[in-house]
Amino acid sequence: MLRVLRGIIKAGDKIYVTTAIVLMMVLIVTVSVGVIARYFFRLPFDWTEELVTLCFVWISFLAAAVAAVRRKLTVIDFFINRTSPFTQRVTGLCSDLLILVFLVMLAIGSISLLPRMVLHFSVALNIPRTVYFLPVLLASLLMFFVYLESLIMRFLDFFGRNKKEASL
Repeated sequence: MLRVLRGIIKAGDKIYVTTAIVLMMVLIVTVSVGVIARYFFRLPFDWTEELVTLCFVWISFLAAAVAAVRRKLTVIDFFINRTSPFTQRVTGLCSDLLILVFLVMLAIGSISLLPRMVLHFSVALNIPRTVYFLPVLLASLLMFFVYLESLIMRFLDFFGRNKKEASL
């Protein structure tokens, strides 16, 4: 099971990073085109701000998921580090469990919004608003797998299973 989770996480990381890089290039080109059109030709485009906003939303959520995969999210562990190893392990288990509950709620919320937003379209690009909410679902799914793996590893560690058993 852990191998499958790790495979999903690794594939998700590659896909999300590649998508974020492409979106960042689109964002840079769009901003540049918008600036050139506005200041040099005095003909601003209506769609540039909306496309930049959409790219920024997607990049933000994809980057959050990638940060979770790479264990680069900010952690404030000042008090936890001053407790006993047992307390640290229990706190880690509870923390991962609460994060998983939050991510499930986030995914359910975004899934419930997606069908409602299909009939609403953006003003300038005329695309369904669903496109704005989809990265929330995608990020929460990848983060769910990351924290599920973390919870399993903490659980195995908590009950004294060695790393060799965890790799099976």
